[in-house]
Amino acid sequence: MGKRSNLIVTLGLAVFIVGAAATYLVVRSSDDSSVAGAGTGKVTVLVADKPIPAGTTGASAVNGGLVKTKAINDAAKPATALTDVSQLAGKTVTLGVSEGEILTSDQFQQAQTRIGTLKIPDGKTALAVQLANVPGVAGFAGAGDHVNIYGVVKAGSDPKNPAGMAHLIMQNTEVLNVNGATLAAAQGQPGGTGLLYLLAVSPPEAERLIYLSTFESLYFSLVSKDAAPVGATPGSSIADALKQF
Repeated sequence: MGKRSNLIVTLGLAVFIVGAAATYLVVRSSDDSSVAGAGTGKVTVLVADKPIPAGTTGASAVNGGLVKTKAINDAAKPATALTDVSQLAGKTVTLGVSEGEILTSDQFQQAQTRIGTLKIPDGKTALAVQLANVPGVAGFAGAGDHVNIYGVVKAGSDPKNPAGMAHLIMQNTEVLNVNGATLAAAQGQPGGTGLLYLLAVSPPEAERLIYLSTFESLYFSLVSKDAAPVGATPGSSIADALKQF
């Protein structure tokens, strides 16, 4: 009888040990799987199904089929990524979004003006200036580009330069928006249709541009965004415009 009891106890201990070992292996396997799978989870974000032009409202982008959802790895998700179309309500694209690009809150801002969102740099004001096609860089400049601005003074306007003069007056000026490609050209200016520029300028610069656009004329040239200032220029009048070099 005693031997039988000892056998039962021994078998019970063996079953307990085997069960404990199996439990340990299962738990360890589960933990290892969790560690191996860390960071590989999927999240859903909004992406551009087609290019989204600057000035497009969130509602227009959704209704026009320009936005879709996409599952990506959690590690690839930008911190400001948009995840639901409700986040686009009342928002406008500040700059164009490329096809396939993940939509972020930086790209869609609350509309500030009738035409959409404008980010006006600190210390600047947004000034609208109308130019004919050729003086306005013939439509090659757009939102986010930079231009150099030339003032053109007519003959007789300046006693110091009675023959008139063209002079570089502002450099690397940011273009906030370009509109009005079908505007009529200003009288006496060549180039066909006109362009309406919204420029980021300081108040003193605005005064100069208002004066010149009202009483004289302006001319723009397109420059790279990181262009270094060229320094002071001599200006040009009839006296030096025909010089031979």
